Amino acid sequence: MIKNNILIITGGTGGHVIPSLNFFNYIKKNENNVFLLTDYRGYKYINNIDKNKIFKIYSSHLTGNIYFKLFGLIKLFIGFIQSLLIFIKLRPKIVISFGSYASTAPLVCFVLFKFFFKTKLYIHEQNSIIGQSNRLFSSHSSKIFVNFDKEYLSIEKFKNKTHVVGLPQKTNDNITYEKSKKHTNINFLVFAGSQGSIDILNVFIKIINEIKKISTFKNINFFVQSPKKMEDQIKSLLNKNNYKYEIKSFFHNFDNILSKTNIALCRSGAGTINDLINYKIPAIILPLPSAKDNHQLENAKILTESECAILINKNMMEFDTIISFLRNVVDDKSFNNSLLDKYSKFKRRNSNELMWMHIQNDLQKK
Repeated sequence: MIKNNILIITGGTGGHVIPSLNFFNYIKKNENNVFLLTDYRGYKYINNIDKNKIFKIYSSHLTGNIYFKLFGLIKLFIGFIQSLLIFIKLRPKIVISFGSYASTAPLVCFVLFKFFFKTKLYIHEQNSIIGQSNRLFSSHSSKIFVNFDKEYLSIEKFKNKTHVVGLPQKTNDNITYEKSKKHTNINFLVFAGSQGSIDILNVFIKIINEIKKISTFKNINFFVQSPKKMEDQIKSLLNKNNYKYEIKSFFHNFDNILSKTNIALCRSGAGTINDLINYKIPAIILPLPSAKDNHQLENAKILTESECAILINKNMMEFDTIISFLRNVVDDKSFNNSLLDKYSKFKRRNSNELMWMHIQNDLQKK
């Protein structure tokens, strides 16, 4: 058992917060001295955790007009002061950062205090491109953990301390990794995470208007994640065409839905890509165009280059490709068998265990 404090830093979107929360829960099974630092935006993804273990700070990105940038700088300064006080209070010996703009102020504090507290930094990158904050502090880290087995050119000089570990999951049990190669019911999942669901749903509407004319697509069941303001429109369309469906703004039983999904229409955040790999789901992917460094496009290539998914844009210029892909999933058993075999080539990793093993090995070398 480690006697010194461990601080996990996260914030921003669910793509950063959820993996950090999974790793936090994994560590705290054996270590009572682990704490989580997040910004107020990231805090909404956290529940069922002892409030004494969580620290919240102000944070902001610096995009937008001059007034937003000015307000953002003020919030960043307040967040820096808050982070200073947290570091002085905890004196952490281990800091694990999961990136995002919310980690910048706390990591500046790490640099200021690392020699006084003899603190080690570990970084985890969820996406296929190293984020700005992780790039900035990669030279200060003892190890860099990455999700995908690929070349990360921006940190190539740190190759000797970069380790592929995958994405920390809530659990490695109770997941249906092997789908049946024979299915009579087709379940179509439409989801977009915390960002950009309107574009996804507009694409979905266009797909329904096209496939309703094709008899082989009549027996598809739909699971649709939709904001409240579009629910009535989606329901009306599906009812009109006699489709079975379940529509919600958030699915609490998401793992169960993934386990029986045969095809998905989705974005390409790191968590989504990992879900598609874990559950071997062929996908129609519409990357979020505003994603920093266009990382969603790069994430999507992990699957499209393996022919497990197709890429589209919101203008739907590739409609023939979409229909052909859908036909293959619905009608072609050899296509589905081949796709399952391609997904099987992706290596599954117990990310929580791997990261914690690396950290403990470093501590034992002292």
